[in-house]
Amino acid sequence: MHEVGVWGLLSPAVTICLAIFTRQVILSLVVGCVAGFMVLSNFHVGHGLQSAVQGVVDVFKSDGVVRTLIFTVMISGVIHLARLTGGMKGLVNQISGRLRIVKGPISIQLLAGALASVVFIDSYLAMLTSGAATSELVRRHGVAREQVAYVLKNVGISAWSSAIFNGWGAMMLGIIAVQVENGSIQGNPFNILAHSIVYNLFAWASIAMVLVSIFTRFSFPGMRRAKQRAATGTELREGAVPLTALGEEEQISSASVSNLLVPLLSIFLFVPVGLYITGGGEIGNGSASTAILWAVLFGQCVGFVHYVLIKRVMNIETYFNRLVEGYQAMLPLVVVLTLAFLIGDLSSQLQIGQFLAQHFSVLMPVSLVAAFVFLVAALISLSTGTSWGTFSIMIPIGIQLAVSSGADPYLVIGAAISGAIFGDTTSPISDTGIVTATATGNNLMDHIKTQLPYCLTAAGIALVGFVILGLTKSL
Repeated sequence: MHEVGVWGLLSPAVTICLAIFTRQVILSLVVGCVAGFMVLSNFHVGHGLQSAVQGVVDVFKSDGVVRTLIFTVMISGVIHLARLTGGMKGLVNQISGRLRIVKGPISIQLLAGALASVVFIDSYLAMLTSGAATSELVRRHGVAREQVAYVLKNVGISAWSSAIFNGWGAMMLGIIAVQVENGSIQGNPFNILAHSIVYNLFAWASIAMVLVSIFTRFSFPGMRRAKQRAATGTELREGAVPLTALGEEEQISSASVSNLLVPLLSIFLFVPVGLYITGGGEIGNGSASTAILWAVLFGQCVGFVHYVLIKRVMNIETYFNRLVEGYQAMLPLVVVLTLAFLIGDLSSQLQIGQFLAQHFSVLMPVSLVAAFVFLVAALISLSTGTSWGTFSIMIPIGIQLAVSSGADPYLVIGAAISGAIFGDTTSPISDTGIVTATATGNNLMDHIKTQLPYCLTAAGIALVGFVILGLTKSL
């Protein structure tokens, strides 16, 4: 391969600029990948396009990548079955039956936040469950809908982005696994991600701001007006139009919390068993991703026994038909994941991190690498409304930049994660923001505007934290 030099920056530059201006992550990744392969082929169009197609094929040569894609699809099937069989509604009923322990606004908000973090396996499930379980009490005790949406969203996204055994974790684990396989970083992907999550500073700062908003009288102007309005019994500001409630899927059985907990708990409990069987996650043998894949397969088997043989809420044909429906819902994400893995490998071939570390060390000292990655990731996620797409762009670049410059790779990965989830909390085009507003009966822009000052404050705290930690670790 010829020396690409500054041209190696073309791929990430095109990807990032397109992501900002078009807000289309798939388009940005595709064009960025093609641009990168053009550079590698010395701008020979035929060879570049041929290499790009072959690059997509080569993604599936990685056992870790394939296992991650299969896990992501299969976990969607488990969640789909849990919804159809009334598992989510059963959980809501169980919680509602015990809501007499809620004494006032503080405990209501704590309940919403706790539900959003406990049901971390699926963000939509967490938001809809939390909103449904607390809506009546929110109305009864005069709690502002905007405040509940802020608590639910920020506590939830902090938990979802810090949990490894869910779709978010699978996404990040797969991206890191590619970097391990191509030699950009040494170690076990599972352990690398576990260490990096400690530095998810925006998540921890967000939780701190949520607690301040719950336990103190401090409020930013927009939220203060919402709280004052709700205290008078007015649920929405004048002229606000809430998003309509999402239509519920037709249930095929009466609500039962066991239809949700039995398959999910079986997945969680089987992961350590799988790790033990595969050798505890030794470097290079893919035991961590194998254990997670085994766990979700085990969960589906348990679900089959529970739904078909024990509860008898569906027959064999219905079970597999509904399971496949859940798989199909995740197919668009498979496209994003595949492109994410491809651009991660491409970034390594272009030696972007090494080039930036060598030529921009004066402009960006090693102590500021994490802060730089956080700011860029925050800008991308804010512009695109997606954290997952930002993961795919910034985690590979961050890893290579950290390793080549001598920065702490765990800190830099944590910075990429933090910057990515910032956009999910502040962007009006974020799907999680739309679902949160729907689940809590809010006008979308009211939800975004009232929580924006809190999120910006948390981002400022995180940025200072990355600067301080970067300086400390560079000494």
